[in-house]
Amino acid sequence: MRNIKFFWFLLFCFLVQELDGQDIHFSQFSQSALQLNPANAGNFNADLRVAGLHRRQWASVTVPYKTFSLATDMKLSMLSEPIRGLGAGILLNHDEAGDGSLQTMDIRILSAYNFPLNEDSVHYLRAGILFGFSQRSIDFNKLSFDNQYNGDAWDPQAPSGEDFSASRVSWMDLGAGIGWERRGEKANWNAGLSATHLNRPDQSFFRTSVHRPVLWQIHADNQVTLHDQLLLIPSAVFMMQDKFREFNLGAEIKIGLMNEPTRKYSVGFGIHSRWQDAIIPSLAVYVNKFRFGFSYDINTSGLKTVSNARGGPEFSVVYLSSKIKARPQRSITCPVY
Repeated sequence: MRNIKFFWFLLFCFLVQELDGQDIHFSQFSQSALQLNPANAGNFNADLRVAGLHRRQWASVTVPYKTFSLATDMKLSMLSEPIRGLGAGILLNHDEAGDGSLQTMDIRILSAYNFPLNEDSVHYLRAGILFGFSQRSIDFNKLSFDNQYNGDAWDPQAPSGEDFSASRVSWMDLGAGIGWERRGEKANWNAGLSATHLNRPDQSFFRTSVHRPVLWQIHADNQVTLHDQLLLIPSAVFMMQDKFREFNLGAEIKIGLMNEPTRKYSVGFGIHSRWQDAIIPSLAVYVNKFRFGFSYDINTSGLKTVSNARGGPEFSVVYLSSKIKARPQRSITCPVY
């Protein structure tokens, strides 16, 4: 016997299969570097990075999907000179979807090593790995079943006739990635390839095994200096997981408003397109070490009739910090005896 609401949920997923990626993913993918590739750990122009993202979508269609991600990574060279080029990070994800409060929680530990091709090279290669733990749960009490319909009304006290073996499952995860970077005076290129769920963990609530497909991600971005205070930042990502596909392409224009030693302000205007699904305008405000971002998915797929073209808002905050300078030692005057 099938769960009626779950049937509609599956139908909804079929209609929006252009969204593709089954895993947690964000429209502001460039601000979720550790989500893209474990090789990105420690690869940024600072020593410490903290990034948070929150996404809410499909409120006009069904119970809103809510996704939250928090990540931090650092260059370990700030701790010890001999391990220069080594980076490490932690990624936490939480996602909730549907009437049954289907929740997924991830914690991932990532490490990467970045090295130049030779001593004078502007080309750098990096490799990274991740080890993770995931847990998924669902509240079957929030769902309704056709056995609970008596012909006239729904009786929540009636037995569902279902035999659920578990409402919570957990698994270990394994992933890896590689990356390439070219550092130049006017442009910095970045590209990478990553694979998550290499161990194909079992994610089923039932006795029949359902192995999570490997998620492949190919990503690239560039930062081109057009003028002293004007940058063009194109970016793209392609995701593939089993039969699902997603391609996101766009760019941001970053305009510097003030660039002083203690006051640095910029603003960014962006537009991306998720192929056959959505147009995504975005706004970013850079204040010293912080970047505050907002984007909104405008649905363009066949679901727009139901969604009224509304996908969902997404917020991001990224903080970068350089090495903390040591405080000067204060001289102590010794008494003369």
